[in-house]
Amino acid sequence: MPATVQLVEKNGAGGTPTDKTSGNIRFKNADNSTVDLNNPMVVPSAPGFDYSFEKWLRLNVTGGSYSQITNVRAYSDGSNGMGTGVEVYAKAVATYATPAEATATTGYTNFFTYTSGAALSLGAGPFTSTGEKGDHLVMMLRVSEAASAGLTPSETLTLAWDEI
Repeated sequence: MPATVQLVEKNGAGGTPTDKTSGNIRFKNADNSTVDLNNPMVVPSAPGFDYSFEKWLRLNVTGGSYSQITNVRAYSDGSNGMGTGVEVYAKAVATYATPAEATATTGYTNFFTYTSGAALSLGAGPFTSTGEKGDHLVMMLRVSEAASAGLTPSETLTLAWDEI
């Protein structure tokens, strides 16, 4: 039986996890996992950017009869379909920190440069027990004045790993 895993979003000072395995992640101007229209990103009226709060995501192994999990990674389809002026950035971080509102892209990489052939590594492993495994995937959204107002189309995040 393969490993049973979740993708969890962690929020707040203690890193309270919320299962996002089959759900959505909403980038917004608040540190919470609620998918709603509160605290929306704002299209700036003058040259500049609006940055979302960071989204801290991590693999959580909850069961299964696997021997080990290795090569945890995250990637996109390689194409930003969110529209002009809307960008997603990502990085891998070992230790959790309270999500903050981003102020720049320094230290991050454009998420859409990570593809199945060149994924963002979240830990080599081997991981042999249950619980949260690998590095945190930290993501944030940046909106410029070139963006259109309104909801943007969804994008797919793929979290993958090898197991035996």
